[in-house]
Amino acid sequence: MNYSLILSIALYICGCFYMVFGAVIIAINAKSKVNRMFLHLTSSLAIWSFSYSISTSVPTAEMSAFVRSFSAFGWGIFSSLLLHFVLALTKTKIRLNRRLLYVALYLPALINVILFGPFGLLRDRHYLMEQTTFGWMNRTPMYTASIWLTAYYVVFSLATLIVLFRWWRSIESHTPKKRQATLFLASIMLLFLIEAVIDAIPDMLDKKFFPKMPVLFLIIPTVMLFIVLKKFGLISETTRITYSFPEIKKYLAAERSRLFSTATVIFLLGGALSFLVGYFANKGSLERELLLALFLIFFGLLSRFIPVITKKHAVQDAIFLAICALGTFYFMIVNEETGALTVWAVYILFLLFTVILDDKNLASVFTVFCVIIQVLFWIIYPKVSVTIDGSEYATRISIIMLSYFIVRYLTNEYALKVKGYERFAIEQEALERISTSFISINRENAKDTIDEMLVMADEILQFSHAYLIDFSADHEDITILSTHVNDVESVPVPFQPGMKVDMATFPIVKPLVDQGTPMMCEDISHVSVEEDKEQRDFFMSRGVLSYFALPITVDGKVSAILIVEYSDPIEISIANNRLHFLKIIVNVLADAKKKILYEERLYKFAYFDETTKLANKSMLIKRLDQIINDRKGAEKIAVLDVELENFRNIIDTFGQSTGEQIMIESAKILEKLLGKSFNLARTGEGAFIIILPTVKNVNQIEAFAKKVLDSFSNPISTGTDVDALFVVISIGISVYPDDGGDATALLKSSNLASYEAKNADKQIMFYTERLESQIAETTMLTNMLFKSSKNKEFFLEYQPQIRCETGKTVGVEALLRWTNDYNERIPPDRFIPILEQTGLIHDVGSWVLKEALEEHNRLVAKGFPPLRFSINLSVVQFQSEDFIPDVTKIIEQSGVDPKYIELEITESFFSENPTEIIELLYKLKGLGVSIAIDDFGKEYSSLNRLNRIPFDRIKIDKDIISYFDLERKRAPVTEGIILLAKFFNASITAEGVETKEQAEFLISLDCDEIQGFYYSRPLSTEALEEFLKNE
Repeated sequence: MNYSLILSIALYICGCFYMVFGAVIIAINAKSKVNRMFLHLTSSLAIWSFSYSISTSVPTAEMSAFVRSFSAFGWGIFSSLLLHFVLALTKTKIRLNRRLLYVALYLPALINVILFGPFGLLRDRHYLMEQTTFGWMNRTPMYTASIWLTAYYVVFSLATLIVLFRWWRSIESHTPKKRQATLFLASIMLLFLIEAVIDAIPDMLDKKFFPKMPVLFLIIPTVMLFIVLKKFGLISETTRITYSFPEIKKYLAAERSRLFSTATVIFLLGGALSFLVGYFANKGSLERELLLALFLIFFGLLSRFIPVITKKHAVQDAIFLAICALGTFYFMIVNEETGALTVWAVYILFLLFTVILDDKNLASVFTVFCVIIQVLFWIIYPKVSVTIDGSEYATRISIIMLSYFIVRYLTNEYALKVKGYERFAIEQEALERISTSFISINRENAKDTIDEMLVMADEILQFSHAYLIDFSADHEDITILSTHVNDVESVPVPFQPGMKVDMATFPIVKPLVDQGTPMMCEDISHVSVEEDKEQRDFFMSRGVLSYFALPITVDGKVSAILIVEYSDPIEISIANNRLHFLKIIVNVLADAKKKILYEERLYKFAYFDETTKLANKSMLIKRLDQIINDRKGAEKIAVLDVELENFRNIIDTFGQSTGEQIMIESAKILEKLLGKSFNLARTGEGAFIIILPTVKNVNQIEAFAKKVLDSFSNPISTGTDVDALFVVISIGISVYPDDGGDATALLKSSNLASYEAKNADKQIMFYTERLESQIAETTMLTNMLFKSSKNKEFFLEYQPQIRCETGKTVGVEALLRWTNDYNERIPPDRFIPILEQTGLIHDVGSWVLKEALEEHNRLVAKGFPPLRFSINLSVVQFQSEDFIPDVTKIIEQSGVDPKYIELEITESFFSENPTEIIELLYKLKGLGVSIAIDDFGKEYSSLNRLNRIPFDRIKIDKDIISYFDLERKRAPVTEGIILLAKFFNASITAEGVETKEQAEFLISLDCDEIQGFYYSRPLSTEALEEFLKNE
């Protein structure tokens, strides 16, 4: 029996199928490299099949060998294309650069074509054709080139399997992608198995001329491969269009492109059927039938590229009209001998195509053209005798089938349009409602808004369950934010809103978080136990057979997940549509979550301190007002303003980071001390506010304030290289309703009390009305002091210092005085602290030194003997980098001998940074001036510190002088100070001496000098001159 025709037709049909598979994949996404490689792969198989098909049935051996040589473009490059396709699909990284990779892949394929292709070097030897019952078969024996072909096949096949196996092993077993990869690997292995077996069976059965045609049987793994790639989405798909009204035109443009693609398929199918019927069935000429088929294929490809050639619809329609007209005319010319008895009906096919386009005139023009052609044929061939045989009937059947295909396509296209627009309208309406509801979403209504969204989404998606879950910061715990169940009565609800569970409860969460991409499974029952038993059991135990899980990403991190479950399997096409809809919902949720997150950040920024995480002043006012509104009975509310007095010094000395760490640790100390019934806030750089919402009396408040003081008795760890530091605090207290009727008034009162506590050197201070008036006065004085230096309101008075041995004046102390523009004389203890706080003391102190030295020169110029001038210094002046240079400059400009200059300091200078103060004193001593310690005995004195201070005189504080026991002639403190001064070789001056008895007693104690009202009050310049003249 002759099987050549059957084999040829089978091979031809296989080639057509290969082309269809490639065309479908490239139609999905022509831009994808993987899709293009699959097209190249199927094209090589198609060339292989077509070449074998034609070469099997041609009349001569020479023609068979020539046609068979074209198969080298199929089998000769197939293994290279397959390896390249696998590399692209698995995204395997190769160390070779791109050019070297292409050389390694395709140089062997090029060698195959050069050796065995048309006009190849070994073509005549490689193709020795012999006629058999299967048609022309190649009887070439094994020779040297066969070894090369075997090596090419084996090497590239092994490389492909290695790449696939490594990719398969790299995929986690608990993901659906593992199952997809397994099926893909099985398809490739079956492909290699068939190719090897088909080549080996004839030799094993000793059938010399049995056809070795693996390309015929490779259709099986190719179909499997196509199904796996298409079903599981391994082949890249185009981005799905998101319908919106501004994008309808874009959608219609894509629709026209799809119509032209369909026309291309019809042309290609027509070409394939034309060659199949004309050559194999009707035994037509190979050249004629091949030319006709190529003509149709050319027109088909040209139709496909019409949208690429031009974007204008009118031009596209014109080009397509020309193609249809030429196609019809060509068919008529080719079949002129029969008067185009049957093929004249082809114009109906083209007419159907023109109906697809949106130009009404196109069909009319084409109809007129066809009528003209028929009239011409009527004139040229008025009578034609024809014989209707099987070929004519076959042609008619082909035309009928194509017409049916086109009509069905038009019907389906119209139905899909209607259905698509209906679905689009419903989905658009749902999405608009969802988007509208999310416009006003905030922290308060988020839960209700999301629940409503799930209800509206269920109207479209019709799911069984839906969950929105959130994560803890470490992704260890899961919180169920919202749920929706379609049928509450029949479906159990395992998870409820607000429920917290471990991440392990949802086995899909971890891989979803790691991958950051949506996951879906259209049928969980297809997941094998070995592949992922945990995931399978999780869903199937609750009657779930398909699901979607989509990550909600905010700021590049997965912060939540939307899970939608179905109790039935779903088709992959429907799953893709639902996934698209869910992606839009997830985007809305992500935007909403981002909005709420930013709102929370703004809320925290507005109402909480970033460093300590405590409430700030704004939140404190809200809480305090609420506490006041909720107050019941006669209970009082206390507000404690806790100030870290040395916080600024800590920052200046150790840096901002150390200071902030001190605040953090201080906040922890207070939080530990306070209970839930208290409120704590950070209100300033180094300030906290404590609210005691229920207190009975002042004693209770003071007792609590002392606890706060005690809690800071130990040094605070800085958490840095700096050692633990002591923090000095003061507390100002206000009480509701006595000190204010609302939060703002209470905070103001407590702040005033805290301010006064620092100035009065007290740790706890309750607010009083007198305190407020005093502070108001201080504020007024501060404003006046800024004007006083310009208005020359300062002046000096001088109090004589009398030598006990001679009773004569040996020096004077320059005392600063201020009379404001209201002619009010302000006491020094009121305005000097203000000068220090405002920094004005620097300029005023320099002025005092300069003015005193000028007075010294005026007295000397008037003939008085040089006197020692004592000038008081402020510790604030020592904080200026220009202090020593300024003093040096003033002394040098005055020309006064430094031995007549005495600078007075107090023991309080050494309470902070004593080392730096002592260093500066040594620099002053280096100028030749003398140093006196003023108000000695008023504070704690350290012998160790005195030993380090370069002082020349001790001035006994007037309070010590006031407590002399003159009756018993006892003054143990004064005696001790005088002995101490003698020990350090320093002079002694007693201040505040107001009576004769005090003076005489001090003289008896061997005191060096006396200063006080007993001898003279502070004197003006003129009065000082008179005093000196009268001595």
